[in-house]
Amino acid sequence: MRLAVAALVLVSSAAVSAQQGKEPRTAHDYFNELKAANNFNHYKDTYVCFADDDAPSFAVIARGSDIIDEMKKVGAVPDKSVLQAKSLLFVETYYKGVSNKTQVYEPVGKEGADWGIEFNSPIHGRMLYSINWTTGRYRLMVYALDSSKTVPADEKSGKCEVIHPAP
Repeated sequence: MRLAVAALVLVSSAAVSAQQGKEPRTAHDYFNELKAANNFNHYKDTYVCFADDDAPSFAVIARGSDIIDEMKKVGAVPDKSVLQAKSLLFVETYYKGVSNKTQVYEPVGKEGADWGIEFNSPIHGRMLYSINWTTGRYRLMVYALDSSKTVPADEKSGKCEVIHPAP
């Protein structure tokens, strides 16, 4: 009986490994798979951002002004709520190709390069994106505000690229 169970586990493991293909998959692999399935066809799908580390996650981001520009390109008329969101940053994160909900970040400062969001669960914290639109480089800082308001508890950086480059 034990031998039969062990054989079944081995066969199941081999089948799962064969289905997964090459391991580990990268964030680029997951993004390309979703892009090939035409998943990124919304006004908000302007940039894709990949972290410098090997995490299998990525973010799709757009400034409110990008969304308005994309709507105008196709002849759509942005409504009042879209126009009011002109200065916001919309971020939808993906982990292994699975989307989390879109988060909306408020502008920080007047330079148009920093956006933040504050949250209370699971801890009281703040996330801050700083993006250099000329180079496409970004920095994401996470603050545990009960511990420090000035020193990030975690930090990532990476590069953003246009999802649908102009022909």
